[in-house]
Amino acid sequence: MAVVIYSTRYAMIAAFGREVPPLLHRWLRYVPPAVLAALVAPAALAPQGRLDVGTHAWAVAAGAAFAWRTRSVLWTILGGMATFWILKMLGA
Repeated sequence: MAVVIYSTRYAMIAAFGREVPPLLHRWLRYVPPAVLAALVAPAALAPQGRLDVGTHAWAVAAGAAFAWRTRSVLWTILGGMATFWILKMLGA
């Protein structure tokens, strides 16, 4: 596995040197949010293997709204967690 990872990283360095083309650099900026969404969405929207729009889904939606509005990781987490706990206390 280490050889595979090293070879893919080395291939990028060998292909572009120290300078990454602007288009590729702009494209790579979207990789972390896409990976995070791919990890969070199935757990929040389908925890039992089927679509379930419950407390978790509403908390994720609130967190996404906080992220869009504030652009802050801290406020995103706090907003999503606060929404989750408020909904839990209300019995949703």
